[in-house]
Amino acid sequence: MGKVVSPNLSKVESDSISRHRRGQSPTTDHRHKSISSITPSDPLTVTLPADEFTLQRHLGLSSGVCLIIGVIIGSGIFIAPKGVLEHTGSVGLCLIIWALCGIFALLGALCYADIGTAIPRNGAEVAYLKEGIGSVHPLAGDISAYLYNWTNTFILKPASIAVLTTTFAKYFLLGVMDSCGPPDELIQITAIFIILTLVNINSLSVSAANRLNIVFVICKVLTVMTVIIVGMIRLGQGKTEHLKNGFEGTTKTPLGVSLAFYSGLWAYDGWNSLNSVTEELKNPKRNLWLSIVLALPALTIIYVFTNISYFTVLSKHELLVSDAVALSWGDVVLKGGVSVLVILISISALGSANGTLFAASRNCMVGAQYGYLPEVFACIHSKRLTPLPSIVLQGFIAIIFSFVNDIEWLIDLFSFAAWIFYGLTFFATLCCKSTKKDVERVLSVPVPLIVFMIIVSTYLVIAPVIKEPQYSYLLVAAVILFGLVFYYPFVYLKKELKITKQVNAFLTTFFDLHRAHISI
Repeated sequence: MGKVVSPNLSKVESDSISRHRRGQSPTTDHRHKSISSITPSDPLTVTLPADEFTLQRHLGLSSGVCLIIGVIIGSGIFIAPKGVLEHTGSVGLCLIIWALCGIFALLGALCYADIGTAIPRNGAEVAYLKEGIGSVHPLAGDISAYLYNWTNTFILKPASIAVLTTTFAKYFLLGVMDSCGPPDELIQITAIFIILTLVNINSLSVSAANRLNIVFVICKVLTVMTVIIVGMIRLGQGKTEHLKNGFEGTTKTPLGVSLAFYSGLWAYDGWNSLNSVTEELKNPKRNLWLSIVLALPALTIIYVFTNISYFTVLSKHELLVSDAVALSWGDVVLKGGVSVLVILISISALGSANGTLFAASRNCMVGAQYGYLPEVFACIHSKRLTPLPSIVLQGFIAIIFSFVNDIEWLIDLFSFAAWIFYGLTFFATLCCKSTKKDVERVLSVPVPLIVFMIIVSTYLVIAPVIKEPQYSYLLVAAVILFGLVFYYPFVYLKKELKITKQVNAFLTTFFDLHRAHISI
């Protein structure tokens, strides 16, 4: 398991993340290189020996943009408008929140691009917390990275995948069934089937998962552009009655606005997805930040105009009582053709689930490479070069979450936990500004901007707890801290159960797995 690194160790020792457990299984007992032993002056241009098992760099600029768009445009823009309007109280403030959420997502992504060039690893937050905060205080960095990996593996990504696949199932079945709608049991069964399908595709081929994502992106853009174009036509026809007196009914409680940000930022979630696959990105110096700059401003404009289109059709009351905002919009505008829109929306959610699973498995794998999960999850398939164990683990936990019926509860649960670690990652970016001054950065984010994002993250974590205290927030905090029970024996002391060794040995042999070397 992982080991806390003393600041007095040599560079080679302190940078190494491939540490052997005592009594490691023979199937994974081979020599692992340290990062420093394969890292030249420019760590982003390393070419590893051909005989090592590594994830391949197959994502170019267009694939990077498609990954960001593919993960972000899911079910959020079709569900979240209700939550944003409910907590803002007015159309005007609702639209402002949507724009601000896009700006916050862009600023956050730029901060991630900054630290991503300083620490060019897959895994995003796992690597950034470990090596960013760890560059100032090794133990704090190790614990924060471990707790993120624990939370991300067992709450954040599986919950997001469950929400997206459940949304796909709900919308798809609404599109193909009669007006009575599908029963909850059928929605759950369909969601589970979709999770299993995505697990198989991502396990079999990285290229197939990437090509599938591009197809999904095309469907997503067509869907939102349809909504926007119809909305612009209606504006030209003078359908502006719901947009007049835009700030009437605006909430007077600043703390309540944080809940509106939760719903809006959930729709933008995925702004950090490309950082999870940095080791698979061609020319990350250029393509990481450029993909972000191309994707997020365009998405902000798309989201704002999509909401304007909703208000050209639906009043505040109609939008708030709707369980499916896009469907209510389509009933009025498209009438008999609404089923086509519903199916396109379902495909949009499915594409986001595929991208989320793709990124989540990489986070899981990097966590295992640091020793935060059993050794088998640090492995990739020797022929297909996919992180098979991590993909299966994320899919299995997502299936468990798919039995939760309350999607809004899952959204709040996801957002609360996510912004705790987003804030810590911004702090890690700040740490790297002083500890990694000599690292070449194509994009250097000003320190005041990083501090601003730390303040935003703190507000988004604290304000909802004060405004609307819920047991779910306490539950999330308890689950996060519960991870420390396993940290001390299995990570700090590097203990390993005999059965874990046996399972690792069996799985690596049976599925032809090999530990992935670091591709930086």
